[in-house]
Amino acid sequence: MSESTKKTNTVRISPDTDSYETRLYNYRSTKGSAFLKDSASENSTLPTLLPKGIPYAANYVSFEELQRQGALRTSKQDTVNVNAEELRILYQCKCLDQSLNPTWEREVRFMEVLSASCKGNFFSLSENGFGPASAEAIAHILSSNRVYSVLDLSGNQLRDEGANHIANLLTVNRALAHVDLSSNDIGPAGGAAIANALGKNNTVVSLDLGAHSGVNGNHIGLKGAEALGSLLSSNEVLAKLNLSSNGLGPAGLSPIVSGLLNNSTLTFLDVSSNSLGVEGAKVLGNALENGHISTLLAQRNNFGDEGGAILFQALANSIESGGDIIEVLDLSGNNLGEQTAKLLHAVLSASSVLRTLRLSGNSFGQHGKAIYEGLVESKGLQSLFLDSCGLRGHEGPSLFRALSVNNTLKKLDLSHNKLKNDGAKEIASGLQENKSLTVLNLSDNQIGDVGGQALSGSLLTNQTLRELNLRRNLMSEATGDLLNEHLRSNRSVQSMDVAYNDFTYKCVVGIKQSLERNLKNNKNLVVPKLNNEIELLAPKEKDLANTEEGIELEKRTIKDRSEQLLHRSEEARVVTEKLRREVLELERALDKIRGVSEAAEEVFHKAEDYFTNETASLKMQKTNMEGRIQQEKDKMDRMQRDMDKIQKQIRQIQEEENKQLAPLISAVEELEGDRTRQMNDAKFEAEKLAALSLRKKEAEMTLREPKKK
Repeated sequence: MSESTKKTNTVRISPDTDSYETRLYNYRSTKGSAFLKDSASENSTLPTLLPKGIPYAANYVSFEELQRQGALRTSKQDTVNVNAEELRILYQCKCLDQSLNPTWEREVRFMEVLSASCKGNFFSLSENGFGPASAEAIAHILSSNRVYSVLDLSGNQLRDEGANHIANLLTVNRALAHVDLSSNDIGPAGGAAIANALGKNNTVVSLDLGAHSGVNGNHIGLKGAEALGSLLSSNEVLAKLNLSSNGLGPAGLSPIVSGLLNNSTLTFLDVSSNSLGVEGAKVLGNALENGHISTLLAQRNNFGDEGGAILFQALANSIESGGDIIEVLDLSGNNLGEQTAKLLHAVLSASSVLRTLRLSGNSFGQHGKAIYEGLVESKGLQSLFLDSCGLRGHEGPSLFRALSVNNTLKKLDLSHNKLKNDGAKEIASGLQENKSLTVLNLSDNQIGDVGGQALSGSLLTNQTLRELNLRRNLMSEATGDLLNEHLRSNRSVQSMDVAYNDFTYKCVVGIKQSLERNLKNNKNLVVPKLNNEIELLAPKEKDLANTEEGIELEKRTIKDRSEQLLHRSEEARVVTEKLRREVLELERALDKIRGVSEAAEEVFHKAEDYFTNETASLKMQKTNMEGRIQQEKDKMDRMQRDMDKIQKQIRQIQEEENKQLAPLISAVEELEGDRTRQMNDAKFEAEKLAALSLRKKEAEMTLREPKKK
């Protein structure tokens, strides 16, 4: 904090007027809040937010006396573990996120908020307008902080960039157990970063990425869901996960459920308002049947009656196979109906673990009878919410039987239905025999005097009911007087809301007096009841001691592991520093190479342009050649067709000529045969003639020789 006299009150206590060891205090006040800082403390110490009235008292009492009386003492739960420098950095980052100019007045107001919200183990700065810069500052502040175990940054605007900074924090922080980042406009990249960081973290047991107050949630998408599914497959620490209002749909829910099937530590899952539909119910049913979830919140998912039936069938299958583990189930606002009610009957009859069931805002109507019948056989249900479910009074007998027989139900909400007088009378009859119900809400049920007087009569015998809500019904003064009269005899009811009924002021005052009397008397009975409970719990004290020893052993183990991780973290820091220097050297070398690379890149671009032009030219030539080739092919095809046609015609002509010339050819062949025979005969005659001629010559020669002699 800078020293300034503007809007600053400074009190200086000299050594002569106050002997307290530090001797000097400065406090600054704004709008009645005061801060005190010891001048002997370090400059980085954050001023302490004083209790109201201390600045005024300091005008009459010395600070030494205030210190001696313990007025300035702060407990560990009130200690703020943020120093002045860290506060200044965070404030400036907040101004940067909001595009504001830093001022002293705003800084003091921010210090008030931080001092009030970041006490003890809680670092809670929800809805403070933080953005990515603030997230980076918080990551810096908490990276070495070992005090805060709860981090609540809900309702800000961290987005993906801020989520990345928180993810970096989770990889080094070993104190945080709960992280709330709901309603921060975190997308797929931020969701994946958080999930990946938790893979390296062994302390965070609760993660909230849902919606703050049901609006403006995150949107981690399929990428973030897949990262969370991968985390759940291997993480052995995370026990609670809120993913409400993330628009997951069936596709986004699927990887998360796949991770749950390999996970045995996550017991709390909130997937409300994620547009799951029937397909999502099928996916979620797999988790109910085969997972380890004990608390499931899935309201406003448009399951419909078919989806509700799928979920309760999966739950029934799980119970039948020995997996009765669901303790809290919320399926409000899902348009459930007849099929769901019938299967719910089976679940209520079989489950001994289910404690709280919320089914508000569904469409059971006349099928609520099946639920009442399930209550008759219920073994462990303690709270049932059926408000705004279209229930009617004519199903009263089933409700009477349920209240008469059931001995586990403690809270029943039937508000905003249409039970009317018939339903109220049956409930009143059931209350006369019921020994367990403590809270009953019948507001806005069109109950008139007949039903109201019946309920009033039940107060004479019922001694367990503590709260009764009859707000916004149709009861008149007669019912009010009867309630006032019967409450004088009742010793259990401590709270009753009868607003918006036609009761007289005297009647309302009388009811209030009876309620105050019961509240006072019941407070006096608390101690004996607690003593009885202590006696009942005494046998379990040894088990508790053993459990505490086990927890202590686990804590020591975790501490040892943390020390090992810190040692490894230091080694990693040294290696990181070495790598950082090497990276710097590589960057310098890279700068030298970059010039050569740019020149080479320029040459490459020129070559690339030349190659592109040549390629285009060749492609054009290729296209032209392909066109010409195609033309030649077409021409050859035509010529081939013509040749085939001519050959066919020639064959036809040859066949016709063969047919016409066949007799002639036969005659020619016969003539040829005759000619051949004649030739052979002629040849024979010629040979014969030649032989005769030769003999003639020989004879002549023979005749000549004697003459010569």
